[in-house]
Amino acid sequence: MRSDRHPVFLILILASATLPGSICSAQEVASLDLTEVNARVDLRRPAATSDMPARYSGARSTRPCGSAHKTGTLHTSLVSLDRADYQVGDEPRFEVTVENAGSRPTQIPFSPHLADLQPSDPAEKFASYQLEIALWIAADGRWSTNTGGSAILYGADNRVNTLLTLKPGEWVRVIAKENFHLEGNALELTKSGFPADHAYAKSFLFREETLITPRHSATVATEVCLAQTAGQGVPIHLALR
Repeated sequence: MRSDRHPVFLILILASATLPGSICSAQEVASLDLTEVNARVDLRRPAATSDMPARYSGARSTRPCGSAHKTGTLHTSLVSLDRADYQVGDEPRFEVTVENAGSRPTQIPFSPHLADLQPSDPAEKFASYQLEIALWIAADGRWSTNTGGSAILYGADNRVNTLLTLKPGEWVRVIAKENFHLEGNALELTKSGFPADHAYAKSFLFREETLITPRHSATVATEVCLAQTAGQGVPIHLALR
């Protein structure tokens, strides 16, 4: 008499064999504490060729993602803040995770040092990537603003160890310290009795091109078309001084 149990038993064995690999792919792969790093972000300028006054100007333009097609998904979670009660002007220490929540590998910059990406000739135009991890503050149902400060990470294709590829389910951990401030509508609503009651984080990825002359600099940043999602917020109370 033929038994049908063997095929089912074999399927269970195969499923069990592939399960550990799926679990292992969801993991933290790197961490960076920016509060312990002296970030090198000042860029060099070419030497002036005349006795013109030492005036310096800079321009920056940002282009949003120009496509409805997203090439991946980053999920940013605010893991913790150093306390729950703040005043405007305080510098919160916050911890976030940035996870590849999509179905394909996604590359992100993971260096705090923008200056290391500049070519040896400071007059040469150069390209880089910038990951902005912004701390948002909000009053539920009333207002939200990204004026909690940002942690910035940099990377370039021609600089080793500045870009990190996240496989689906992998994430990085970033610790930073920034500054709470309010302006515009958020400030007026806070004064009217609707203070911030929670904070959360979002991340955005840009490709940048920078050109520097002895007197000017210009940067064009183009948003990389990724979907961004945010995790659950952390309760806070933000009071005016």
